[in-house]
Amino acid sequence: MRRSVGLALLVVLCLAAASARSQTLRKEQRTERRIAALMDQLRDDMWAYRQELDFFGRAPEYGRLVDLRYRLRGLAIRVVELEGEGPRAQVAQREMAREMDQTADELRRLTSRLEDRTDAGAPKEVRRVADRLKEHAERIERTIDRLESAVR
Repeated sequence: MRRSVGLALLVVLCLAAASARSQTLRKEQRTERRIAALMDQLRDDMWAYRQELDFFGRAPEYGRLVDLRYRLRGLAIRVVELEGEGPRAQVAQREMAREMDQTADELRRLTSRLEDRTDAGAPKEVRRVADRLKEHAERIERTIDRLESAVR
């Protein structure tokens, strides 16, 4: 009798452990899919940003903005590469997400200065393109905020 109770208890514990592992695996897969979707959205927003940025090719801020965009791109690629690599990789992902957040903030702030670059073209056109760039920069920043939440 004791043996069958012990065996039943062992079976219940094994099933509970298997269920917990299964739930953890499903959660990790959902997080991976969410991160992949955020990276796709970020890639699209950064591409659109880059296309609009060419309008300000002669502005002093242009080089720095291109550098910030490439930095964000490189960090995003690295975040995806680390996906599923374990606890150390998750720590690295969180650090990169924080760095991306700071970089995106700088990108948004520097982008907002472009509106004053009337030397880049007609004032209405400058304002229109600068406004679109600011929208892209804000979307990039929001996406990175969501990424930061996902990798926590």
